[in-house]
Amino acid sequence: MELIIIRGRQDDGKTTTATFLHNQLLEHGAKVKLLHTNGNYLSVGNWMVDFQSVLDIGKKRIVIISEGDDDDRLAELMESLIYDYRPDIVVVCARAYDRVGSSYRMLTEKYKDLIKSENEFWTEFADDYSQMIEVKRQIVELIINRIYNI
Repeated sequence: MELIIIRGRQDDGKTTTATFLHNQLLEHGAKVKLLHTNGNYLSVGNWMVDFQSVLDIGKKRIVIISEGDDDDRLAELMESLIYDYRPDIVVVCARAYDRVGSSYRMLTEKYKDLIKSENEFWTEFADDYSQMIEVKRQIVELIINRIYNI
């Protein structure tokens, strides 16, 4: 299993990036096996919701978890989705900082053998909406390239 991490500070657009990724994979022909949101829809716009999805694209199964602010919640979701769906690739969002109790620290401790620097992608805040969207699209393109090369 490969682990891809979308990192950023609070409100840097981790969930936006994960949503773009989910939607782009659908455009590439991915089939949804599971989609659970903490709201009533999943789209890129002014109102974003955290979600978990399981997608099949070709022979690869991909899990995406946008809910990466709480280390205990992220650990619980990862364990459950990995056990239930046996993914080839797991994409998770994690707050940027590496300190005790952070989701990133949990990932580095629990999944240290799966973390590769080329599979970490950083988001950044942008005041300009169109600039923010463009930056997220570029990150998603890089992640999709990684998915296809895994």
